Amino acid sequence: MRHGSRQPLSPADSRNLPFDALNRLLHNKSYLHLVRLLRPFHGSEGAAMIASLPEHDQQMLLENLPDRDLATTILTYLDPGTRSDLLPQLSTGFMVEMVQRLPRDDAVDILAEIPAARLAEIREHLPADLTSEIDSLLTHDADSAGGLMTTQYLAMESHTTVSAALDAIRQAEQAETVYYIYVVDEANRLVGVLSLRQLVLADPETPLHQLMERDVVSVNVDEDQEHIAHAIMQYDFLALPVVDRSGRLVGIVTVDDLMDVMREETNEDLLRMAGVSPEAMLEAPARDTIRHRLPWLFISWLGGLLASYVIDAHHDTLQRAAMLAAFFPVIIGMGGNTATQSLAVAIRSLATDPRTSPSFMQAFLKEGGAGLALGVIYGVLLGSVAVVWHQSVAFGFVAAIAIWASMTVAALLGGLLPLLFARLRIDPAVASGPFLTTSIDIIGLLLYLATARLLLLT
Repeated sequence: MRHGSRQPLSPADSRNLPFDALNRLLHNKSYLHLVRLLRPFHGSEGAAMIASLPEHDQQMLLENLPDRDLATTILTYLDPGTRSDLLPQLSTGFMVEMVQRLPRDDAVDILAEIPAARLAEIREHLPADLTSEIDSLLTHDADSAGGLMTTQYLAMESHTTVSAALDAIRQAEQAETVYYIYVVDEANRLVGVLSLRQLVLADPETPLHQLMERDVVSVNVDEDQEHIAHAIMQYDFLALPVVDRSGRLVGIVTVDDLMDVMREETNEDLLRMAGVSPEAMLEAPARDTIRHRLPWLFISWLGGLLASYVIDAHHDTLQRAAMLAAFFPVIIGMGGNTATQSLAVAIRSLATDPRTSPSFMQAFLKEGGAGLALGVIYGVLLGSVAVVWHQSVAFGFVAAIAIWASMTVAALLGGLLPLLFARLRIDPAVASGPFLTTSIDIIGLLLYLATARLLLLT
């Protein structure tokens, strides 16, 4: 869990950071002055300055900062790419010290990035109880509650008095948060929870079981991170208790860790919706970028060929009614936009909580109804434009029918495809981008030209 009293670094603020002073003090080995320079900044700002240095200078600065709390904070705020490159350069002694200082969840996140041989070397220098705790956390899937949780929390037995609980809080320097006090029985099973506010306002001699909420919202240790994020947003909690299959309290997941998860999930979904793999980022080699993008662009290219074939197959229709081509962009564009909107709503619903996402019938009725209504509105508008433009009621009717049918089908596909992909255990976001928009292009052209042949040329 990260701490700070200022707002995180914004792109505009980065220009004001004293990079030159940082370099000068570092090369003069003025480490006490470096502490004075870095301490006023938020951890993310300090990390941004460190990341601008060569790896050797990053190592030298972190390992020699006299303020070890500051070094720990900066290490946790380094972006994953910079930190991954830096970790192999850091000494074992420094790593051992950082692991002992860091909250357990942050320590595990860092140790998970280290090769097994180096991890074994670090473990040899850690206390046995800490090693056991870290090993237990490392066994969990990184995307599960067990992989996100920290074991540094406040838990007390139900017979504890308010006075004793407050005394325990005053001594709980390592706890991730003191806003919630979890109540357990003799077997460490979670039986209740109460807030710090309840505790402070209560009579000192009152036992916790008289104050606690017994209906506790918790997550299983194997629960997926997306469900945890949904639960925290739904109930507006700062933390969620994590229990094992026997109901024993094993840790808590804090909201700041879930914010990182939600940011990563959002970035991945946005990339996939554009038909780009999350691995093909700017820092990836050009060869990898080409390899990840090529399949998606091939789908778009193939779809373009099919759309061209549709047009070619109806060349006689176009020859007899060339004015049809004028409305190709409108029919195709409106269908694609409608599909993208429906897709975004469906993916959002699945991402929030797949278990409460709409059924096929619900999605069919909702998106079909929306597509139908929107199609009627824009059909009337486009039909009116076509009548005025070409002085042909029949052509206006063709344009209206085509855009109405295209938008209705687009809304249905955009709303139903993600649900189908989710049932097939495929990431729903892959249904977007080139795949969906290309399909709608082909369908829109087919509907338009087929309607024209049927109503204008027969």
